Amino acid sequence: MTDVKPSRKNTATKAVSYILGIIFIAIGINTTKLAQIGISPTSSFPRAIEAVTSLSLGTATTIVCIGMVLVQMLILRKRFKPVNVLGIPLSIAFGWVIDFFGTDPRTFGHLLAGVPRPETYPMKLLCFIIGISILSFGVFLYSRVMWVLMPTDGLGRAIAEVTGKNFGDCKTMVDCTFVFCALVLQLVFLGGFKSFTENVVVREGTVIAAVLVGQVVKLLGKIFGKRETSN
Repeated sequence: MTDVKPSRKNTATKAVSYILGIIFIAIGINTTKLAQIGISPTSSFPRAIEAVTSLSLGTATTIVCIGMVLVQMLILRKRFKPVNVLGIPLSIAFGWVIDFFGTDPRTFGHLLAGVPRPETYPMKLLCFIIGISILSFGVFLYSRVMWVLMPTDGLGRAIAEVTGKNFGDCKTMVDCTFVFCALVLQLVFLGGFKSFTENVVVREGTVIAAVLVGQVVKLLGKIFGKRETSN
């Protein structure tokens, strides 16, 4: 009986950390989008789909994430765990949160739609760094629990399980694949090489995000302690 209350308190703390993590990730993604100098590698493919189609960023993210869950099923086959199916409702919820805190006035919420976009490059860079900081904090909170893996992480882990390679290397491969797909869409549909000077998808900000997010999360881990587990 004496362990019940501490256990419930611990579970509640993890739940808050997990939910806040996803919210901060969504806010960070939309803040980097406002900066107009690129977006994080993980969001680059959905962002390219948004730019090419009439879909919102949240909807595009949901579609891509559900696709990754299906790819996990194909890769793992009998080793695919039923709990990983929860990645589908998580994808739907994550897409909704992205749009709720997004900039698209067609979506419900779009809380950042009224935020002025930075005009000068220094302000764009500052906006992007702020977005990366928010996103990194969200990743830190989420990664302390990771009850249900985000599909990008789940796919990286599935590849690592099948190939025997390091998870970090497999996650990097997933991110690079996203950037490649985004580049193809950008070059074919969004103005070719001229698109790199405009408000499109892959730019210097994508490289900055690829370098900084992991380092900021690592720094937060050193400051606030090691990742918690869901046990």
